[in-house]
Amino acid sequence: MLIIATVGYTTLTEDQIRKIILAGADVIRYNFAYRNISENIELVYTAQRIIEELHSSAKILIDFPLNKIRLGDFDIKIFAVRENQELILKSAPFSPNCHEYIPVDTQFLGQKVYVDQTITIGDGEISMQVIEILNSDTIKVKILNNGVINYIKTFNCKYRISEEETLKLYNDTLEKINIIAPDKIAISFINFETNEKIKQLILSKNIQPKVIIKIEYGLNESEIEKICLDSFYNAILIDRGEMGVNEPFEKLGYYQDLIIKTAKKFNKRVIISTQILESTISNYIPSRSDINDLTEIIHSGASGIMFCMETSSSTRPAYPISVAKKIILEVQSHKKI
Repeated sequence: MLIIATVGYTTLTEDQIRKIILAGADVIRYNFAYRNISENIELVYTAQRIIEELHSSAKILIDFPLNKIRLGDFDIKIFAVRENQELILKSAPFSPNCHEYIPVDTQFLGQKVYVDQTITIGDGEISMQVIEILNSDTIKVKILNNGVINYIKTFNCKYRISEEETLKLYNDTLEKINIIAPDKIAISFINFETNEKIKQLILSKNIQPKVIIKIEYGLNESEIEKICLDSFYNAILIDRGEMGVNEPFEKLGYYQDLIIKTAKKFNKRVIISTQILESTISNYIPSRSDINDLTEIIHSGASGIMFCMETSSSTRPAYPISVAKKIILEVQSHKKI
């Protein structure tokens, strides 16, 4: 089973990347939604050099930015919040003080949300309710659960940027990554018309990576079949983080099962992403739900898993990889019986 490991804020050092590769990651993922393209290109160069030094067969995956709104940056990177706390959110790329306002990196924030709307951050770690539109750029919200808000996380308010902006983002990124020749790229499924235009952009560039299509919304069987029949896509990635906030969370299991079963009919590879073994970030023994989830993923016939927080926000990113390998080997040994 393929193991993709995301490199993130706490795991960008050469030492951590070596540990991730030596632990057995098959693919190193860089999420280009974070940092600017030039910084990411330098990070990819570093990983490619380490892969070569270690004589490893690990590949590089570039995950393209989503066509979504994100929070801006702030000095402390992680901002703790509590239930019923009221905060100001404002259109801005950066905030020096989150108690003054939390930045949302989009113009006219006040025009893109509505009073009483529930908004989630990231993969749903934090939920908030809009209680007042202060002006076209500023809103007041009430926090609905205790937790932390991380910088540059997705701001899930159901607003999507235009096709024109999306295609420009893809074109600009593709032109700049030519020089690093990534082994794989991951792109979001938006709709068939827009994705056909993205395909043509990729084909027009001087790169030939394997392309993974990320499904972030619930699709019906015929739509999934159409994606499976497109040989341009090497694999389907079920982005459970995005799907869990874009759709009613109770439907996530249904959509995952439908995509896997449909893809198997067409021999299309499926990768499962998000919250695979997140308990290993702090626990030595993973949670029983994590163990059972990964076991079911293996039994379902999925071809791979993608670690996100497990390897991007951990001080020991090699550990979830080693845990996953133990579980995979155990399950696969019994499947042979």
